Amino acid sequence: MGSESSNYVRGNMDVEEHKHTFGGFMGLTKYGGAAVALTVLYPTLVFGTPLSWLAALITTLLVGIVVAIGLKLKGGWYAGMIAMAVPVAIASAILAALNN
Repeated sequence: MGSESSNYVRGNMDVEEHKHTFGGFMGLTKYGGAAVALTVLYPTLVFGTPLSWLAALITTLLVGIVVAIGLKLKGGWYAGMIAMAVPVAIASAILAALNN
């Protein structure tokens, strides 16, 4: 078994695809984890604290900015946060108006 010849040479494997796969997984983990955390934070602040929906939304956005700075997320994160905050604000305002 040990005497079989092989064409393998240690240290000559191209690992560029492995690097891209690992980088993609790490990016998905960072962005996905941050998105899940903010998705859980907003309803927790609305229903679990005496904050209004607007104060909870602003707090969630501020936490999202701090998380983005801490994780060194790209500019698309900030655009995505704003793009998601607008419909959430509209829906929350409509629900608050219907509830009164």
